[in-house]
Amino acid sequence: MVFRGGGVLLRRMSFAWAALLLFCTGAHGEKSKSQDLEVSANSAEYITYEDDELTQDELVPVRGWTRLYADSARSIKGWARWWKYLGLKQRLVMKWKYGLSLVIYPGNEMYRALFVRGIYNPNLAMLIRSLLFPGSVFIDVGANFGDMSLLASRIVGSNGHVYALEPSSRDFERLRENVNRNGLQDSISTYRLALFERSQKVQLRIAGEERSGLNTLGLEISSKGVEEMAVEEVEACTLDEFVAKEKILRVDLLKLDIEGSELYALRGAARTILNYRPVLVLGVNHSSLKSCGADYSSLQRLIHSMKYKMYGITEKPAFALEPIQDLTRTGPGIVVCLPEGIATPTLPQPSGWQILGKKICAK
Repeated sequence: MVFRGGGVLLRRMSFAWAALLLFCTGAHGEKSKSQDLEVSANSAEYITYEDDELTQDELVPVRGWTRLYADSARSIKGWARWWKYLGLKQRLVMKWKYGLSLVIYPGNEMYRALFVRGIYNPNLAMLIRSLLFPGSVFIDVGANFGDMSLLASRIVGSNGHVYALEPSSRDFERLRENVNRNGLQDSISTYRLALFERSQKVQLRIAGEERSGLNTLGLEISSKGVEEMAVEEVEACTLDEFVAKEKILRVDLLKLDIEGSELYALRGAARTILNYRPVLVLGVNHSSLKSCGADYSSLQRLIHSMKYKMYGITEKPAFALEPIQDLTRTGPGIVVCLPEGIATPTLPQPSGWQILGKKICAK
């Protein structure tokens, strides 16, 4: 749920550039690849799509990343994929990083980013890469269709485990679909479940397909103009109850990307946080918090009371975690919370990034 903003003009410009580039590169030839894709995607069976740019395993940050990440491309092949996605009529299977595959659905900003650029949220993926190790336990709350859970399963390996929680029926089925297709049932445990400050049934507002990452327990979907498709009654429990029931003996990383309910999920996680001191990665946004009856100040007080320090991602001169003194002044984004006394990790850098006029390649 990181960053929001308009992009109508950018989309129109991107469309025009994509059409021009595809014309120049022969996309309107005797039988183009985009035509092949459209015909195949309309058939009854899945098709498999593979592109070497999408299967590269490198997980590095991207400067200026926003939610509209797939409104542009970085190569002619990327523009070709952008055009193909516009013509997609039915889901397909895309070969992805670390030997994984993802089911791609049409008409959705996250799937569009994956199909065009190979990743939806590159900076979050980079953080997960940096904060997990072989044998780690990762709890992914607000897992959606499971892209971060799948990546994490490759990092933690056979001695670690991923617990993926997603309350939306639509997105939970897609999560299970991706886990099963990759044969990761032993590595990733999936739950159609919300986290809250107590166990109860809660009302989940389901965003329309295009912005499916904006489902919320709040009074309304906080982003203006986003369709509310349905309201579902779902089960919620505390993280402490979940950890006890599943007999989880360690938690190394807890990700909460739950559109404003982060405060309540953390209130129900006090024992787990005290016992295991996991790193916390939160997606925070003022309007989402407000919709759920919370705000930056209350979230900050709770984090400090748990003896954690907050960090945001700075991009200049290099990517690093920078201390957040006052959450109310940072704006929406990714917040990393580390237990007091823990050193900040070194973040990977984009390939060939520049500093002081010298080109330095990432490891």
